[in-house]
Amino acid sequence: MDIFLKINPSEPEFKELQNQLQAIDSLTAAWHTRRKETIPRHETLQPTIEATIAASLALENMPCSPSLIHKILAQPSDTPDKRACLVTGYNTILNALYTDARKYPLCEDTIVAMHTALFPHGKNNSPGKASTVRPAAVNFLDYKAPTLFNRSRTGSVNSEIGDLVKWTNRELTHHSHHPLVVIAAFAYEFISIHPFREGKGELSRILSTLLMLQNRYEWAREISIDSFIEQRRTTYYQTLKRGQQNRYSTQENITPWVLFLCDTWLQSLHSLIPEQAEATTALPRQAETDVPAQPTAPPVSPVAESGTPVYLNARQKQILAFLKREEPAKVGDIAHALKTISINTLKKDLLYLRQKNLIESHGVLKGTIYTVKK
Repeated sequence: MDIFLKINPSEPEFKELQNQLQAIDSLTAAWHTRRKETIPRHETLQPTIEATIAASLALENMPCSPSLIHKILAQPSDTPDKRACLVTGYNTILNALYTDARKYPLCEDTIVAMHTALFPHGKNNSPGKASTVRPAAVNFLDYKAPTLFNRSRTGSVNSEIGDLVKWTNRELTHHSHHPLVVIAAFAYEFISIHPFREGKGELSRILSTLLMLQNRYEWAREISIDSFIEQRRTTYYQTLKRGQQNRYSTQENITPWVLFLCDTWLQSLHSLIPEQAEATTALPRQAETDVPAQPTAPPVSPVAESGTPVYLNARQKQILAFLKREEPAKVGDIAHALKTISINTLKKDLLYLRQKNLIESHGVLKGTIYTVKK
């Protein structure tokens, strides 16, 4: 499985994505700086949790106001209906993730346990008795779902989910691509695989939040991202359908979906730290390259562009020397030759060398190659 083959941006789309990611990472760095000064108490996040639940249910055509959600949580019923169980389960999950997201690795068991928390009234659970037992085995519903595409491909939902989980964990571990692009692609695939009869939308957003929290985007717990998605629900479903209409074909392109989610995350951050929003709108465009790994290097300084000698550390000199000998080369080629340098550090150094006009990049995503600036 290589989901990146489904991301085929045009040149303007690629530049837009680069700018979005650079702005998000810049704002995230500002948020981390501010967070050291004022760390919010966990109880202050409850209104955000309730707003997220309300927006998520509205996206699934189950309108439920934040005030009603607050009432359901404050006055639990002995015999809760389906909506009350969903609200309670959603609240339990988000509180757990916001407390310590790293306790919940992305795996099939985690997904099933979350689904059970949201929809406890399976055939083995009677209404009013929410299951609190973690499933001992993973049993995704293997059936042909009534989706927008013809799901005639062989292979079960189990294997598709298993492949998706492995791909996502591998990409987030190797840092070959920007984590937010990986998370956006994961969300699309999860919804499109349709692993459950109900709850795929809610779970995709919960799992996206989980992955963001685990990849240094902890600000995701302080703002209701789902509220921003719900405000643009038409675009949300349109971009999803644009990819799904060519599902399982070589024409499947999820670029609009990735751009939509990245823009939504950026707008959420602007709302969270508005004093930084104006500065990020004027960020210079980066050179065309792989989606940059987090965190991004600082913009090129005017001093460096004026002809002043560029300072390189020993590691950057090593990378430049390798390219002079072996150009053109991909990130994987350099990483294989210079095993002491991690992929994440290598990506930052390559970005720095490009910004200092010492090397050039050609192509996009996994096809990017690097050469020495002539």
